[in-house]
Amino acid sequence: MAKKIKISTYISKNFTSSFLTIFLPLFFIGSLVFIIKISALTASIQINFMEMARLFSYNLPSILFYILPVTFLVAVVITLLRLSTDNELIALFSLGSNANSVMRRLLLLSFSFTLILLILSLALMPKTKQQFKAFQNEKIAQAQININPSKLGQKFGDLFIYVKSKNKTEMEDVVIYKKNSNDKNQLFIAKKANFETKESLVTLTLNNGSGYTYNNDALEAINYETMKVFQTLHSEAFNYNSIVHYWRELSQKESKKRRILFFIFVSFIPMMGLYIVASFSIINPRYNKNHAYTILAISTIILFSIATVLEKSGTFPTLFVALVLPFMVGYALFRRNVLRYF
Repeated sequence: MAKKIKISTYISKNFTSSFLTIFLPLFFIGSLVFIIKISALTASIQINFMEMARLFSYNLPSILFYILPVTFLVAVVITLLRLSTDNELIALFSLGSNANSVMRRLLLLSFSFTLILLILSLALMPKTKQQFKAFQNEKIAQAQININPSKLGQKFGDLFIYVKSKNKTEMEDVVIYKKNSNDKNQLFIAKKANFETKESLVTLTLNNGSGYTYNNDALEAINYETMKVFQTLHSEAFNYNSIVHYWRELSQKESKKRRILFFIFVSFIPMMGLYIVASFSIINPRYNKNHAYTILAISTIILFSIATVLEKSGTFPTLFVALVLPFMVGYALFRRNVLRYF
């Protein structure tokens, strides 16, 4: 007995297999690019594997945002061409279905992708960018007190510091040097020392040592049991903003205020490009040549070029025109190339 399959289920099944075939390699490539970018941070800050994974998770919305629109359009082309060349669409149309019924399923998918992209770009990406910035600031602040043993040229504020050995937070045989603006030089030696951090204030406590202040004319010496050196961490204060406040603040910066136009336009690419690529993907393989991949490449370049122009000099009225026009052109092409035959 033949098994009945709904058209929507059949289209979705074919689309899913095509989508995963394209998505996984692109996701791997995009992830690799961001991992290299994250690795560059290790030149200035120290991070472990778990922190690397944490930073990658902050970049995940950006990776998905840039690969999902292209992956969707490529998957649509592959799905429709496969069904066309295997004559499965022709069979569906012969049984009473039509091109519009197929496109309704794909249009629903394109709407879902657009909704996901809007959430990624307007909600998740601002949040993860702030988290990434906060993590970076925190690590930079920690790096200012990350003193390694037996290493020359390390600084704590305006002090040069040398440590012979270190056991967790306690340091032994510490030498500190400072050159003042009045040509006086200061040298402090301590048997033991340790750091204490409270908010942005770091206290370096020196125990059992001596200090010397000298210039060309005089030398002064002291012995001490305990000496404290205070230093404020030089890192930018970071405050989390709500999504609305984030975009409002961004809109006040001349170079970035149109960034939201770029994100909105790119988010609608699955819906805008759907009818354009479908117009050249639903074909009769006996009579029509396959130009789908050429049209896919051209339309993708054009759509992303429009997004770039909107980011540089766009307005909300031009955004509206830019969103409506490709959809209308795509539907006109679909009526001419597909609907009058199928």
